[in-house]
Amino acid sequence: MKHLSTLLLFGVCALLITGCIKEPGSNRNTPGNDDYFDFKIDQQVALSIDYGFPNKDYAVLFELYDRNPLTENEEGESVKRDIEPIYRGTTDGSGRFSADIQALSSLPTVWLYSDYPGVLSPIELEIKDNRVSFDQNSYIEQLRTRGTRAVTGNQHTYPDEWLTLGDWDLYGTPDYLEAERTMPSAGTLYSINEVFVKLNSMAKLKDRYPEFFAAGLSSDLRIIKPTKVYLVFINSSAAWRNTVGYYTYPTGQEPQSPADIKRVLAFPDASPFVKKIGATTARGALAGGDRVQLKYWDGEKFNDEFPAGVSIGWWLEGMGFSNGNIAIQSKGKFARYSTDALNSDGERRTVALLDPQSKRIVAIGFEDNIDLRYNDATFYLEVGEQGAIDGNIPDLPDDGQGPADDQNYVQTNGFLMFEDLWPYGGDYDMNDVMIKYSSTVYKHIVNNAVYKITTEYTPCHNGGKIPSGFGVQLTGVSPETVHKVTVDGPASSTYMQGQPLEPGQKYPTVLLFDDIGPVLDKKITVTFELNDATESTVTPPFNPFIFTDADKIRGKEVHLVKQMPTDKADPSLFGTGDDESQPGINLYYVRMKNDKQYPFALNMSFMTDFPIPQEGKHIDDSYPKFRNWVESDGKSNKDWYLYPAK
Repeated sequence: MKHLSTLLLFGVCALLITGCIKEPGSNRNTPGNDDYFDFKIDQQVALSIDYGFPNKDYAVLFELYDRNPLTENEEGESVKRDIEPIYRGTTDGSGRFSADIQALSSLPTVWLYSDYPGVLSPIELEIKDNRVSFDQNSYIEQLRTRGTRAVTGNQHTYPDEWLTLGDWDLYGTPDYLEAERTMPSAGTLYSINEVFVKLNSMAKLKDRYPEFFAAGLSSDLRIIKPTKVYLVFINSSAAWRNTVGYYTYPTGQEPQSPADIKRVLAFPDASPFVKKIGATTARGALAGGDRVQLKYWDGEKFNDEFPAGVSIGWWLEGMGFSNGNIAIQSKGKFARYSTDALNSDGERRTVALLDPQSKRIVAIGFEDNIDLRYNDATFYLEVGEQGAIDGNIPDLPDDGQGPADDQNYVQTNGFLMFEDLWPYGGDYDMNDVMIKYSSTVYKHIVNNAVYKITTEYTPCHNGGKIPSGFGVQLTGVSPETVHKVTVDGPASSTYMQGQPLEPGQKYPTVLLFDDIGPVLDKKITVTFELNDATESTVTPPFNPFIFTDADKIRGKEVHLVKQMPTDKADPSLFGTGDDESQPGINLYYVRMKNDKQYPFALNMSFMTDFPIPQEGKHIDDSYPKFRNWVESDGKSNKDWYLYPAK
């Protein structure tokens, strides 16, 4: 709380003591721009992603998190946490993306996540030298190099009555994988993703698509012309390490008991390389697009082609894989079959869907337990010959359209904290004006250009006595870029003169109020609709500021450290009092006294909650690690805000 005696003392000093107030523009031999700390708790990070898609029209939406975004529900299934990512973006059609983004400086790693087929997810990535990069093909190659290839089938055990297409390594990666990973068209992938892969839908598949479960339909594949058949891994959300394979029988003679079939192992461990198991992330076996050629067992040998007149059934052994070996669990209790009669509980455990465009792609989803979402193991079949399969399975619906503009947004939360006695230092408790904000930046899918920004501002604390207004400027964006501004809530400033943007400003500027008191704890929402702005020019919190003594003047602005003042700021105040701004080198709102630097404003970005600093105490007294953070130029105690004084 600011006291009248303090203000009077400044007044006496100004009248009686020569030099107490420094003249603007005077030569004070102050340090240069690089000598002042910026007081940012976040950092700019160069993000580079390359999923390496062979398709040229398959864009995917991805997200970055500050922790693993997946957890495990009561049924042991992987589900997404209800947390907001720190960043969200869309790749180009080849799976590439690069941009500068913001993240907390204290964050050592980020988690890259996407629920689109063909991507490994989630992946923990190190932030190193302000860079984060991920090359999926290199990542897969590196992991597979670490694996130890099995030499003979005798090195790994599996039930004697089963057959296998070959050997696998300790992690379950088959040594009979095709040399190249493959994926179908982008449209087919989007549809598969909509039906099977997405983890944000907890609804049962039968409730979403009852037509898949109609009488007479089957997930078994009827071969009506000799053909080769390939099985391609897409994804798995299961916590179990499941084994997936197949069996065949003469069409029309469905087996009635598991004892009637000869099981053939296709994927020893149907798990992605990155697999969430309980509280840990484990190494799996597969990447989306891994393909094996299935072989027909004629009773004596394997054949490359499946003959006409046979049907292929699908089978999953729940929890079948462990430490390189395969075993039946609980006497076959968790074995699941596409032939309904083989399932002990009578449930349909596999859903197969025919791509109506190609007639050669069949998407398959397995259900290993009880949630009935059929995404515990997701594959697609690639049938070699056109017209080689009978249409006894439902069509894959054309429901997947890829990411949309309204999905491609970044939400940033934080707190703005100001000292209101600028250009004097005040008590640096950083609580004279506190404003909570939540900004959402919306971007086009095709180019990630920003078309809309919506920010909710909530004045949450007024520790000062001076009437203080608040505004925000999109510094670096021309007024022509803004084609509409909407303000909702109790916003009112006489300096706006009834205009959507403050008149006389080079950059778009909006003032929300002239006095924080009447709007305390009231939400004010500002929406800028833009003509495709570059994302790096409109990074929250943009250029926020307070203007003090607002009942009398407009020009006494207080900005974040090193931020530009607006055209309405009074230039005669720079370099006076405790302010060490140097307009000639575009250095503003800095102070260094007795080798100690203090800010006139702070942005506590990526915060949804921040305790009000103690009244009348310097911020470095309220947070003992603050001073070391500043003096180390932000290299130490990057998370100082987590350790308030006891």
